[in-house]
This record gives sequence, C-alpha cells and structure tokens, in this order.
Amino acid sequence: MRINLPVFNVEQPVPEGEVLVSKTDLKGIVTYCNRIFSEISGFTEAELIGAPHNLIRHPDVPSEFYEDCWNKIKAGHPWHGVIKNRCKNGNFYWVEANVTPWIENNVIVGYVSLRYRATKDQISAAEASYRAVRNGLPISELFGQNESFDHDSIVNRSGYEGRSNLHYIVELQQRLAEKVMALEKYHDRSEEEMRIGSDIMLRINSMNGMQEDFVRQKITPAAHYSGDMILATRTPADVLHILLADAVGHGVTAAMNVLPLSQAFHAMSKKGFDISRIAEEMNHKIHKFMPADRFVAAILVSIDFRNQLIEVWNGGNPSAVLFDKQGEILHKWNSRNLPLGICDPQKFSAETEVFHFDRDCQMYLFSDGFPEAESPDGIPFGKERIELLLKQASPEKRFDELIRALELHLCGRPAHDDVSLAMVNISQFDEQIELACRISSQHLAELESDWRVAINLGANELKYVEVVPFLTQLISRIHATRDHHSALFLILSELFNNALDHGILQLDSKIKCGVDGFENYLQLREQRLRDLDSGNIELEIEKVVIEGKYGVKIRVADSGNGFDYSEFQDDEKLLNGRAQFGRGIALVKNMSYKLEFVQRGNEVVSYYICS
Repeated sequence: MRINLPVFNVEQPVPEGEVLVSKTDLKGIVTYCNRIFSEISGFTEAELIGAPHNLIRHPDVPSEFYEDCWNKIKAGHPWHGVIKNRCKNGNFYWVEANVTPWIENNVIVGYVSLRYRATKDQISAAEASYRAVRNGLPISELFGQNESFDHDSIVNRSGYEGRSNLHYIVELQQRLAEKVMALEKYHDRSEEEMRIGSDIMLRINSMNGMQEDFVRQKITPAAHYSGDMILATRTPADVLHILLADAVGHGVTAAMNVLPLSQAFHAMSKKGFDISRIAEEMNHKIHKFMPADRFVAAILVSIDFRNQLIEVWNGGNPSAVLFDKQGEILHKWNSRNLPLGICDPQKFSAETEVFHFDRDCQMYLFSDGFPEAESPDGIPFGKERIELLLKQASPEKRFDELIRALELHLCGRPAHDDVSLAMVNISQFDEQIELACRISSQHLAELESDWRVAINLGANELKYVEVVPFLTQLISRIHATRDHHSALFLILSELFNNALDHGILQLDSKIKCGVDGFENYLQLREQRLRDLDSGNIELEIEKVVIEGKYGVKIRVADSGNGFDYSEFQDDEKLLNGRAQFGRGIALVKNMSYKLEFVQRGNEVVSYYICS
C-alpha cells in the first residue's frame, strides 16, 4: 500500500455544506476534481488530474478499508465510509465519503466520490474502527458494529431492498455528482466573469495618472466588483485632475454605473476642459444612460501647481480635507452639490470651490464607505477619527496609518460598503521654466502659411463656447504641432483668459490677493460673464517659418481698453516673481520665441518654434 509521509497532527477543517468531488478511471487515476477538493487537499488541479487517487491516503487508515471499497465498487455497488485523508502539506482532514461506479451506456467507465464534512461522532466511531482492524478484527465483522461503513445499512434505511436498489443508489449518486459538477462549471464561469470584470475595473483605476508618485490610492471592494473608482490625469497645461466616484450600492451594478465616467474624465482632461465642464458632461451621461436610482457620488479635484490653486467640485462625497505638515487643517471642501445623475442637465450645478495654498500640504479624499465602515459591534469608523489620525501622524505615515487603523477597526471582516481613499502630496511649485532659444527677432520671417485658423467670438459665444480646448485639439491634428500640444494649449489659454478676464470683463488681478481672494475673483468673474452683453475676442493661429524652422503664430485681440504692458518687459522680475498673479504671462513669454503686445495692450502675439 502507498504510504504518504510526512504527516502532522494538524486538522484542515472541511467547510459545512461543501461537497468534495472527484472522478477516476477504472485504475483509480483522477480525471476530474472540483475546486473545494483541490483547496482542502492542498494539491492544485494540475497535480491531481492524471495522478492516482491514493496520493491523498493517510497512513492512519488501515489498508483493509481501501480494499473493501475497491471490492464493492468494482462489483458495481456503492461504498460509504468515514475516511481520514492527508493534505499535501502533511495535515489531515476528515470526510464522510460516498463512492460509486460511474456508468455510461450500462458500462462502468470509472468511479465518482462525493465527500462531506464528517461529524464528531462519525470521526470518533471511525477512529475506533481503525483501532479494531489493526488489532485483528476482520472488516466483515466490523460492518455489523459500525454502521458508518455498512453500505447495506444505507440501502435498508432508504426503504429499498435487493440488487436493483443498489443500482438505484449508484444512479442517484451519479446524478448528484453530475449536478455538483454542473454547478462547479457554472461557478467557474461566474468566477471567470468576475475576474475579467475586476481586471477591467483595476485597469481603469490604474490608467493614465496613477503613475504620479505623489498620488496614492486604495480601493477595498465590499464585493467582487467595486463601485468606487479613483482616476488621475494631467491636462495640457500640466494641471492635475483627480476623480473619486462612488456609485450607489456595490458589486457589479455599482461598477457598471462608474464605467461611463472614465472615458469622459480622461478625454476631457486631456483636451484641457476644466472640472466644471467635466462634471456637467458626466452628470449628463449618468442621467441619460442609467436608471433614475443609479446615481454616483463624486468629487472632482483640479490642482494647479504653478498658480498654487486647488479647485473642487463635490457632489455627495465626504468632505475633502487639506492638511499642512504640522497637522493643521487648512481647508475642507464639503459637498455643495447633489450626486451625478440626479439632476436634469438644465438644473445641474457645476459650481466649484477654490483654495489658494501657500505651503506644502496633503489632500485626502474618501468615499462614504470609509467613515461608515463598522466594527463587529456596529461602531462606525467616523469622520472625527479620520481627522484625528491625520492630525497626529507625521505626513509620510498618514496614509498607511489610516489604512492600518481601518483594518484594526474591522477586525479582519469586510466593510459593508466599498472603501476608497486617495491622498495627494502637494508642494509649492518650484517653477523651472526652460527658456526658449533666443534667436534675434530681426530674423523672424513670416512666409506664406500652409494653414491658418481664425475665429471671432462675440458676447454670447464667450459665455458658452469652450474655445481653447477646441482650437488646440484642432491644431494638434497637424503632424508638425502634435508633439507641442501642451505648450500651445498653455500659451493659447493664458492669452485668451487674459483677454477675457482683463480686457472684456475688466477684472483687476489685485482682487486675488488675500485669503479669499481667488474665491472672490472667480465669483465676480462668473457674475460678469453671466451679465456680459457686448465685446469680442479675435483669435488667429497660423503656421510661420522662423529662421527656417517650423513655427506657430498665435494672435489674440480683445475689444477692451488695454493696459500698461511695460511691466511685462522685465524678464528677471517675471521669472523671480511669486505674486498671486502675472506668472502666466511670465511663463508664456519664456516659452515663446517672441511675445509682443501691440496697440494699447489689447492685442498680443506669440511666436512659438516647433522644430
């Protein structure tokens, strides 16, 4: 008899209600095993298939029991007994085993075994039977003493008699095995679908932006699928956009709700749209394509490192919190809006809240599953505990300490809802401007253009048209300018926004000064833009040749009163300045081959070298 060693006195419990199934050919070679049999035995499916079934024999079981089993099933009879089996690692497990022939076209072609968790009484009786056989008791006499190993007693208890009843037991066992195997195949298909779905969600959550080493995130799903999603990406102007979305519920239905948001977030961010416009588009998608009760709580964040601005749209998520290195809360962004998908697009509010940071800090975003996660005794983790932990921990340990505290709170149990956390390390941007080559402007020559784009926007268009993303996407289709999309976007957006804000809307940059300066500035900008009834901006973009090199000329002119642009001629002052305004022109000036203001300051022309 095969003796499998080593063995250890460690039991591997069989879960209640599970059925361990295996099939062999007539020689006892395994042809099928189900998942739970592989997990309990410790052998992989590849190790079991094609191997003799006796690789799980435990040396504590007398060989007479296996001989009795073989004699019965070879004769076409079922066999029942309580068996101690050996795991691959030497541990053991007890099962109540039912072994019958496998019959196809009235011919025995193999054997099938269905095993269940053995009870304590069955195990005690089996151990006594093992000792009795080792002490010389014939196994034929044992069946009269131990009903657990008597196949005839099973037939008698069922109310059937005779050989035909044994065939009925064999047929019944085979049909049961077929049901179990069919369910196993269904389970495997379901698991595969779950795996693919989870992989899709994982890829979506890790695409385009989570390579940022100062952005950390963790999503812990309550079910196989997560209805939470965290995305991050950069705009052409190098502004960081972050989305944390939390669909109602959890599992596959919640995951389906957030999938449409990914494409809109990445595509619009890459084109340079601001988060207000992105929020509007995502709300439109959810409202249009999802059922009324399938809304999505979301928080959109825009971090402009160059201008030291954080802009947030929060719809239904817990407050985003900004901490400095000392643990002081610098700002909170509470939810001011309804979740995505609830409001009709015409009634949707895309209002954002802006904060100007003036020191190194960390921003934390959460889904509501985090503060609402309950301990085994029903106590939620709580927003207060989150803030206290973040205040007390050092900046480099805050994220990990928060995760560890939640795991301890849950005591190893899953949360009742998906849990998401994102953290961004935000440093005062030490702007490193790479100066453009200083070719003498006297050698600039404008030859006949191969292409030219011109547009004139009146008051109505200025209110509603997102012209900068449109124009930069248009010129990015031109082969020679494709690799310069970000630079051209930044130049065009800075010049256009200056023309709109200061030329048409007559906003004074000094309003930005102070604690609430940027918030006040943006509110006044929105109000004046809403009330705008006159004025226009002209934009021209065309190809030029500069010193024999491919270049782009960008001209922006507004109908405003102009301004004194002499202060923008001092390069050193522009580069070293740290004011809350004026730095955009400094950057444009040093990205451009040449930047010139003309007339009374309401027209500006930038020349940019692409090659």
